[in-house]
Amino acid sequence: MHCHFVSYPKSGRSWVRFALTMLGHGHDIAFHHDGFEFNDGNRPAHDFDIAVRRLQYASPCRPVYLAREPRDIIVSLYHQVTGRFRDFFNYQGDISAFIRDDYFGAHNLQRFQQLWEQLCDEELALKISYEECHADFETVLRRVLDYYGFDCTADAVSEAARISSFENMQQVERSGAFPEPWLRPRNGAPKVRKGKVGGYREVLADRDIAYLDTVFGGGQPGHRTGTGAGA
Repeated sequence: MHCHFVSYPKSGRSWVRFALTMLGHGHDIAFHHDGFEFNDGNRPAHDFDIAVRRLQYASPCRPVYLAREPRDIIVSLYHQVTGRFRDFFNYQGDISAFIRDDYFGAHNLQRFQQLWEQLCDEELALKISYEECHADFETVLRRVLDYYGFDCTADAVSEAARISSFENMQQVERSGAFPEPWLRPRNGAPKVRKGKVGGYREVLADRDIAYLDTVFGGGQPGHRTGTGAGA
């Protein structure tokens, strides 16, 4: 399979994945987290080898990389590890400890994002962002389809974008009718949780935000707080 969709866990990929599934292309793409799945209680070592990825994702591969504000990612990841995946890890620390954790914490996310930014700079991948999806999801969806070479009508793309709203995806997940396990509750915790841009400000203490600013290079004052799908 040449089409890859890569993201760090909790970057909001379910939003794009749902729309692509509605367009009939969900099984034409390998959706993964480039080895950072965080679903193995044995905690396999993280791999940041960029040389391996240059070979792995070279043409004819067509990887799309989904970026997101890292502070929002790390908050959402905490809720996943302590909710949907609590049986894998039995993590007992609070969110303040989590963002500093050697395995789950912010430094590993920062290295992952840095690695994939470099690959995008080298034009080995198409970069999109969760924040761009909030601003104009239909346009981002069209870019992804064009990059993969999938032929869809403008009306079909518009309809897929419309039915991939946060509220509709929540309803689909709650119904239990979706055929794929990635859009079903697990351990009583939903997949589609809040989906906010800048929502970390509502969760983290000032000292934790300050810590994350040192890791990720300062705040993001231009980001608005809004609701979207897939986080």
